[in-house]
Amino acid sequence: MISRKLAFGVWIGILGSTTALLDGVEPGESWPQFRGHNGTAIAETQGIPVNLSRETLRWSVNLQGPGTSSPVIWGDRLFITAEIRAEGKTFLNCLDASSGKTLWSRAIEGGYYKTHNFNNLASGTPSLTDKLVIIGWLDVPTKHAKLSAYDHDGDVVWQQDLGPHVSQHGVSFNPVIYGDYVVINHAHMDGGFTGAYRLRDGEPVWSQKHPKGPKGIKTSYVSPLIREREDTGTVEVVQAGEKIGMVGFDLETGKVNWSLPDAFNHRTIASPIVINGSAGSSDALIAAGNKNGHFFAARVPKVEGGKEVREARIEWYMESRTPYVPTPVSDGNILYALEDGGTLTALDGESGSVIYREKLFGNFYASPLLVDGKLYCLDRDGNMWVVQAGSEYKLLRKSELNPPDDAAWTDSTPAVAHDRLYVRLGSRVDSY
Repeated sequence: MISRKLAFGVWIGILGSTTALLDGVEPGESWPQFRGHNGTAIAETQGIPVNLSRETLRWSVNLQGPGTSSPVIWGDRLFITAEIRAEGKTFLNCLDASSGKTLWSRAIEGGYYKTHNFNNLASGTPSLTDKLVIIGWLDVPTKHAKLSAYDHDGDVVWQQDLGPHVSQHGVSFNPVIYGDYVVINHAHMDGGFTGAYRLRDGEPVWSQKHPKGPKGIKTSYVSPLIREREDTGTVEVVQAGEKIGMVGFDLETGKVNWSLPDAFNHRTIASPIVINGSAGSSDALIAAGNKNGHFFAARVPKVEGGKEVREARIEWYMESRTPYVPTPVSDGNILYALEDGGTLTALDGESGSVIYREKLFGNFYASPLLVDGKLYCLDRDGNMWVVQAGSEYKLLRKSELNPPDDAAWTDSTPAVAHDRLYVRLGSRVDSY
C-alpha cells in the first residue's frame, strides 16, 4: 500500500517549483486545470469519503445544462462550464466552492453546430491563475477556435482568435498555464498547431504548425505536459499527436528540442504524463498512447555540457487493455492505466511489467484520480469506483451517484480541493 506521505512526496517531486506559482493559495486549496496541479491527477488530502452517498454529500447544484468539462478551483471559487446546445450557448459559471452558490455566470454565444455524440459545447476544461480564467471555444459563424480570458469577477480581459478548426468531432481543448504563458494544443484535421500566448494580454508568443498529413488523419485532443528540465535549466512543453508524434518544445521560443515523429498511429486523447518521479529528470519516462491498443513509455533525452548525450527513445509498450480516452495516473512508481472498457492495470513505471490486472465492470472516459492513497474512477453510467492504491488490488467501494436524465454519459474527470471531491454529472455538480 502506498502511504499518504509517499503520495505527497511524489506529487511535490513531479510538480517541481510549479507549486510556487499558486499565488495566494496552498496547493490543497486549488485545482487549477484539467487533472489538477500540472495535470498529475494527484491530491494529498484527508477526509474525502470512500462511500459517496446522501450521508456524505455536502452540496449539489444544477447548472444551465449538461457538459463534460471538469470543475477547476482557486481558493473559494469553483469554475465550470455548461451548454444549452439548441441555443448555441456555452456558460462559464463561478460557484462558491464551499456552498455551491452561484456567484456569477457568463454566456458565450458561439453558435450551434453538430458535434460527435460524446462531445458538446462544454467539454473543454478552463485553466486558472489567481486572477484569470482561460477558456477555449468555437465561433461557429467563422468556424474559428477562440481563446478567452476572464477575471474572477466574470469580466472579459482579452480574447484571441486561433484560426480555423476542422474536425469531425468538434472543438475541445484544455489550456495549460505556466508562468506568463498559456499553452494550447489546437490540433485538427487540417493541421493546427501547438502554441503559447502571453497570459496577461493574450498576445501570441510562438506557434509550431502541425503537418496536414494524409486524408484520414484524426484530431488530437491531448493536453500539453509542461516540465522543468534539470539538465538544461529550461522549461519544456511535451505534446503528442498522430501528425507530430511526441515532441518537446521550448516553452519560451517554441523551438523543437526533441521528437519521436512516428510514435502514434491513430487519434490521441489520453494526455502525456510523467510516470517515474520528477518530471524534470533526464531519466523521466513519459507515457502516452492512441486508439487501437497502442500505449508506450518514452525516455526523454539527456543533455550534458550543452550536448545531447542520449536521444529520446521508447522504452516499453503496454501489451493489451490499453487506455484510449482516460489519462492514466502514476504515484512515481506504479502506473495505473484504466482502459475504456473497465480493465484497471497496475504496471511498474520503469519496466512496464504488469503488477496486476483487474476488471471494473463499467465503461470509462473520465480519468482516474489518486487521492490519499486511493484511486477514484468515475464510470460513464455515474458510478464511482474506489480502489486501494498499491501493488495488490482491493476494491473499497462502488457508489451509485444517480446522475440526472440529461447526463447521457458521465465523462467529466472529478476535481479535489479543500479536502473535498467535486463530481460533475451532466448538468449537476456534487461536492463530497
